[in-house]
Amino acid sequence: MRELPPSPTSTTAASVATPAAPARRGAARFVPPARWVAVLLAGAIVLALLATYVDLPLAIYIHKTVSANVDGAFNMIGQLGERGENYALGALLVYGLSLYAIRRGWSEPWPGAYDRMARGGLLMVAVLAVGGIATGLLKHLVARARPIMYFEHGFYGLGSMFGGKRFTSFPSSHTLTAFGVAVTVAMVFPRCRWPALLLATLIAVSRLINLDHYASDVTGAALIALVTVVLLAPYFLDSSRQWPLRPPSRWFKRA
Repeated sequence: MRELPPSPTSTTAASVATPAAPARRGAARFVPPARWVAVLLAGAIVLALLATYVDLPLAIYIHKTVSANVDGAFNMIGQLGERGENYALGALLVYGLSLYAIRRGWSEPWPGAYDRMARGGLLMVAVLAVGGIATGLLKHLVARARPIMYFEHGFYGLGSMFGGKRFTSFPSSHTLTAFGVAVTVAMVFPRCRWPALLLATLIAVSRLINLDHYASDVTGAALIALVTVVLLAPYFLDSSRQWPLRPPSRWFKRA
């Protein structure tokens, strides 16, 4: 009996299966909405617990025990978190130089260096801008009294919206800047993540030691920075998105 050729439908799964494409190194992934809800809920619970049980006792303890020398040392560390616009300007400069290097065909210090620096620089600008706007709005809308209001006037709690600098404790803008920069660096250049995150943590601690903020203020700012980076990173770091490697005038044009 003559053998019939195998039917296309009888082909084994192994013969039709296509190999999975290798994951792109450094490509950012979208976070499922359910995880966002879980993270935000957990963050809200942590902030509520800190505000209820930790903030004031910790501030009182620091006020009683920290010496002037320690306070001065941490004050210098805290200055590294000032003026987030300077970090944004530096990141924008890195972005521009990286684009120029790509267009001129400069040799790279390592494979994909200018691509990563351009994407990371633009991401940092976006993180500091979005996080800074969110932090500024929350400061004036929440209107939380800074620790100095407790130690000078015995007031702990919330004031009226847009009530002045002494009612802008939550969240900490210094911490937002520090963690916005650190988490971006950690995502773009993973080998640098621990020094960057350690420095950001020291800046956050300095805000507590100097009695400029409560523990929930710096924790909230760090959470805002983390959420902002994770939210924006897929639009900047995914290698399938080529718009970050074009001049700003061509961002919205099709490749």
